[in-house]
Amino acid sequence: MFDEQTDAFERLVILGKLSSDHKQVKGYDYNTDLKVELKKRDRQSTHLSDVQKVKKEIKRTTFTHLTNVQKPHSVKELLENREPTEWIVDQIGAKGNLVLIAGESGCGKTSLMYSMASAISTGGKFLDTFQSIKKKVLFIQADESKNNCSNKCHTMGLHNDIDFSFAEDGWEHLHLEDVGRLEDQVVGNYEAIFLDSITTLLSGQKHSNKDYEYAMPLYALNDLASRKGLLIVMSSHLKKPENGERTRVTKHCVSGTGAIYSSASDVWTIHKTPRPEFSDHFLFECLGKRNCDGDLSYNLQGDQETFSWYFHSAGGGQLAPHEERLCSTQVLELFYSGDDWLSCKQISERVPHQEQHVRRVLRKLHAQNLLARRSRPSTNGRPTHIYGHPE
Repeated sequence: MFDEQTDAFERLVILGKLSSDHKQVKGYDYNTDLKVELKKRDRQSTHLSDVQKVKKEIKRTTFTHLTNVQKPHSVKELLENREPTEWIVDQIGAKGNLVLIAGESGCGKTSLMYSMASAISTGGKFLDTFQSIKKKVLFIQADESKNNCSNKCHTMGLHNDIDFSFAEDGWEHLHLEDVGRLEDQVVGNYEAIFLDSITTLLSGQKHSNKDYEYAMPLYALNDLASRKGLLIVMSSHLKKPENGERTRVTKHCVSGTGAIYSSASDVWTIHKTPRPEFSDHFLFECLGKRNCDGDLSYNLQGDQETFSWYFHSAGGGQLAPHEERLCSTQVLELFYSGDDWLSCKQISERVPHQEQHVRRVLRKLHAQNLLARRSRPSTNGRPTHIYGHPE
């Protein structure tokens, strides 16, 4: 007999940790081995219990979703419940939409998002140009620590009411099951949500960033934005150009699976231009989708001292934001002064602005229910669209 060590030895044999023909060694500490083994089995038992709970919750949630499936909606019902486009940041971010800002590494995506969040939190102008509507802002920051974020806010001179959450606060990832957790936190508390960056937040999944399933949380985010009337802005990276110099940005330049581009309502990119016209020249371009046109681009200037951004000019012969606002006002005044139904060409002759610019303005005014639109038959195929007072 080896006193209490013999009892520990025999229990290890019964548990299968030691074989039945194993010989007890005098002086060996079997008691400690037994304690380690019992703790290990206790952890395994707890983990198994947690797994069973998760499986049960998945089954319950799946059944709930199946029982909550509603009848289809008719076009009439959709139009009756349609809400006009409401810009939280003019031309950039609309209520009920998920906006993606894709940029080159180190180009200043985060500081650009901080600037936009600051403008929304005060109801000021983003880049001193794009008018925003005051909303409560939550910024989920997974790429910067609290210390780095506070230093950047100090450098940028931000003193606004923006709430931050960090990876260390429980937002180290955003998988599909986390979208419900986000909804519980934001609904009723915030109306504008920023996520920096989805490259970090979507990491750790069982899917590769080239798999379609990788972007499933983003589709859930777009659905959340639509259901609750939120503006959600997220950042991502652009792929490195193959030849070392970027001459043009397309949807194929967005890093990861193409489903990332598809999941967003609108996609903007920020990147340096190969032939800068002035110091710290960046292009802020829309790749199109729901609310912004694919040929929309603006020239921005960055400030390395303050990490701030400034609007320089519109690109590609487009109207600057203040010019577009003036065009919108002039178009509406035409109808307030008594003009009836007019075509885009007729309106452009009276404003006056180029027809391509007027067409963009008409499309936005129609989306906002400020103008009605009709179609007139044409002898050469495509009908002529005319605009007038909403009915």
